[in-house]
Amino acid sequence: MAFGYSNGNEGLMARYLFIKSNWAMNHQGLHYKLIKAFLLQILLISLAILLAVFSAEKIVEDLLVRKALQGEAEHFWTLYQKNPDTPAPNTLNLKGYLAINKDYSEVPADFQNLHPGYFRSKLAGRKPIVYIEDRSNARLYLVFDEEKVAALAFYFGVVPLSLVLVLIYLFAWLSYRQSRDAISPVIQLAQIVEKFDFHSQGLAELDLSGLRRTADSDVAKLIDALDHFTERLELFIDREQNFTRDASHELRTPLAVIKSALALLQKRQDYSPGERLSLSLIDNTLGDMEGLIDTLLLLAREESSPLPEEDVLINDLLTTLVDQVNRAVGNERVSVEIEQNCLLSIPAAEKVLNILFTNLLRNAFSYTREGVISIAIDENCVRISDTGIGMQQRQLQQVFEPFYRVQTGHNGHGLGLTIVKRLCNRFGWKLKIRSKLDEGTSISVIFPRARRIGGRREKLV
Repeated sequence: MAFGYSNGNEGLMARYLFIKSNWAMNHQGLHYKLIKAFLLQILLISLAILLAVFSAEKIVEDLLVRKALQGEAEHFWTLYQKNPDTPAPNTLNLKGYLAINKDYSEVPADFQNLHPGYFRSKLAGRKPIVYIEDRSNARLYLVFDEEKVAALAFYFGVVPLSLVLVLIYLFAWLSYRQSRDAISPVIQLAQIVEKFDFHSQGLAELDLSGLRRTADSDVAKLIDALDHFTERLELFIDREQNFTRDASHELRTPLAVIKSALALLQKRQDYSPGERLSLSLIDNTLGDMEGLIDTLLLLAREESSPLPEEDVLINDLLTTLVDQVNRAVGNERVSVEIEQNCLLSIPAAEKVLNILFTNLLRNAFSYTREGVISIAIDENCVRISDTGIGMQQRQLQQVFEPFYRVQTGHNGHGLGLTIVKRLCNRFGWKLKIRSKLDEGTSISVIFPRARRIGGRREKLV
């Protein structure tokens, strides 16, 4: 192609759609991050309180109770040394047993085989805390019944902690509600932008007046800035589309005059080889310009009035285009092979597919001085490969940029693949490219809605 469609309006629209997607992401982020922070806060507080209760329980059981039982045992031994008839401790929460000279008759059977120490042991279906200590020929068993103490701990420890926890939950919930109310205008703004259909509605129809009346000053400033941006963007898009459409239409008249004059000149037979070559060059350039105008009109068309789709048989279309492009830019040292693995039908506008494959074929012919151009038609994919000059990895990253050319001496302005990329993005097709320097390039176009309608055809050369 000689030159390409101006991408100013598409760049602005892409920027606006990027902003819209960010609004949607921020909407989800603000809403869900706030909930996430609230739940995380509740979880951490709950874990902290549970850890505190568990730690308190362990401290009470392993430290305070142990020290208390050791103190009780020491007190008993002191009394026992003074009076061997001193009875074992027997209080509301503490029961003692004394075995003298290994006489365990007064000791519960569950304790008789236990060794001195501090632990829990089974007794009448429960597991009280037991402390056993030996002194000379006597063994003292102290059994601490913590049920009553546990009840007191529950009422004076767990219940207050639970109330504190409930209050913390309540305060955290109120904080969440206040935070949500504070950012609700931003969330509403994000929802409006997210739900707005930019393809079927103009930017001027994005009405934020209702939100402006309820929003605070900061959000109102954001809404005003967004309104100014949409107004300016709408003007840019209208200007770009009007220019492209009008310029494309106006170019048709001089091209028609040039084409008519060229047809008259080509009827003469007395041209020298150099003159005939110049006429051929004019004819090829004229074809490029006509294709370019079709592309401009296609890309400038509004989404509200899309091109009519039809089932296009890719096999026949590619055969025709290969013949046309070969006559226009091909050379005798390049052969073409078409491998038809199936009959492939694509629901699309034939003009769009014509522009797409013409640009790909022109690129393949232009960068292949000698060798083979292979076209493979598969179930949902068309692959065009050549044995041309190929590209380095650095060049592959720039190949879809406007006006980029692999070779500076190559004819054209480096817009063919740019147009191909934009058409694929426009119609939801996938474009893949592989290339190796001095070995060739392979470009695949994947059509998700393609339909296989027949079996394999013979390979055409």
